[in-house]
Amino acid sequence: MNVNKETTQKTDVKIVLAALWIAHFLLWTFGDMASLLQEITEPIDNNLLLLVAVPLAITQALMIFFSLVGKAKIMRWVNMIVAVVFLLLNIGFIAEAQFGWEYLLGAGYLLFNGLIVWYAWKWSK
Repeated sequence: MNVNKETTQKTDVKIVLAALWIAHFLLWTFGDMASLLQEITEPIDNNLLLLVAVPLAITQALMIFFSLVGKAKIMRWVNMIVAVVFLLLNIGFIAEAQFGWEYLLGAGYLLFNGLIVWYAWKWSK
């Protein structure tokens, strides 16, 4: 038995992807709360809430769940596609940013989306 042999344990990609979606969801929620608390934006009306905010929140929650329980072959592509869609939305967020903290928040969004795409792309087939 070799005592000096290091043991390495890989974290399952499903767990990493779910954790990245959780982090993205929390950051997204923090950004909404911060903008409301600073009275930068007004609360959105019910139509916009139903058409945009609720589906985006549900999508992120479903990505957390299905990243853990979905079939790897399918979820690999779903993670990449959904993360790219959010990446484009977040680029739009940065384009409309007015304050320094919004740029930092947008960079966090892009970081998490980029990592999701990266991990899903590198996910063994």
